[in-house]
Amino acid sequence: MKVLFVNDSTSNPNWGDRAASLTLQQMIAAKGGQITHRLTEAALASGSFLWPGPRPTGDGDDAGGGDPAARWLRLATPPAVWKLATRLREGLAAARSGPALPARSDEFAALRRRIMRAPQLCSDLLAAIDAADLVVVHGDGCMVGCGPLPRAILFLCDLIKQEFGKPVILVNHTADFDHPDLLAMAQQVYPQLDDIVYRDPISQQRWQDRWPGRYGADTAFLLEPAPRAAWLPVAGREGYFDIWPDRARFDPARPYICVGGSSIFRITAHPAAIIDDYARLLDHLRGVYPGQIVLTVADGKDQWIFRPLAAKLALPVVGATTPVQQAVDIVGNADAYLGGRWHASIFALRGGVPVIPLSAKTFKMQALAELAGLPAAPFAATALADARHRIAGVLDDYLQQGEILRSRLRDFACAQAALSWTNVAYFDKMA
Repeated sequence: MKVLFVNDSTSNPNWGDRAASLTLQQMIAAKGGQITHRLTEAALASGSFLWPGPRPTGDGDDAGGGDPAARWLRLATPPAVWKLATRLREGLAAARSGPALPARSDEFAALRRRIMRAPQLCSDLLAAIDAADLVVVHGDGCMVGCGPLPRAILFLCDLIKQEFGKPVILVNHTADFDHPDLLAMAQQVYPQLDDIVYRDPISQQRWQDRWPGRYGADTAFLLEPAPRAAWLPVAGREGYFDIWPDRARFDPARPYICVGGSSIFRITAHPAAIIDDYARLLDHLRGVYPGQIVLTVADGKDQWIFRPLAAKLALPVVGATTPVQQAVDIVGNADAYLGGRWHASIFALRGGVPVIPLSAKTFKMQALAELAGLPAAPFAATALADARHRIAGVLDDYLQQGEILRSRLRDFACAQAALSWTNVAYFDKMA
């Protein structure tokens, strides 16, 4: 079965984007699907899949094009500067190269007609659609706000259904739709889809009556951390987790907790205040937790917090470009994970590690905590110092529960790994 895979997020250095996309593609292969064409997150977010000729690297808001030098430049550039430069570059490229992504649902039809009347605009894409037996769309955490990535995904689904009539499934995703224009697009597109799989129960509860689908665990639950006995002889070597330019010097044989960032920080305008807020929290945790504290940069946008913190407090920092399985091993063997990153929390739970959730740009952390049977009210990621005593109390409670809690969480995560195959159940229907 030939598959067009839409939103291959391995073009993003984010741990979770890489993990979820890789595992979903493994599932497709296991079901007999042959991915004959991929549309990357980078191409979707930049709109370059609509441009003729050579396509630019980069993806707008997130790093991950094919040029290694460009990726390192992105990692070293302040987010606001990179975003401004990217918008200017994309604006110039779009002006000379092709049509812009629709901003509203009532613009879909006009762009569809333009593409079909002048197929040279995106001949490779149209050929890939025409050749595919099934289109699998990796929704991930995209359906929030009204940026170019969710608009590109929804327009593509509309184009494929309206002009080609191919089966399209949208899987492994959180559906927030907090923006009215994106919601209007979804109202037009979702009823056309052949299968819908939500990765969290809150999305399913919100939209089930309008767009019938089902819950299926995130595909990243497939990734299991290495057992400590096998892991420590390798992981304990000096500098083993140093991924340039970051240093992650800690002893994995000794107790440690992992502290991460949040997707909410991409919209903040007060980096110094957030760094100071984290520093006050970490100073407090150092006084009550006897083990090590390891900073985890699950996304490039967290670097501007954790690199200064690591230097200021002399803490190890595990960088965004760490290989996914190494990240799973580190987080999945910790005493606890404190953060607002969805997939890093899944890595933790897979190893039986309790999660202390922080707020994120959607309700996803609340949904995951509820699903795992943990306290479901995430702490505000922008007010950590104020909550430091309560956070320390939750941490102490988890540590006191010990192996009883860890065993329960491992069993939960193992069951979720089995449930994640729901994302590719449509393959069985087609067969």
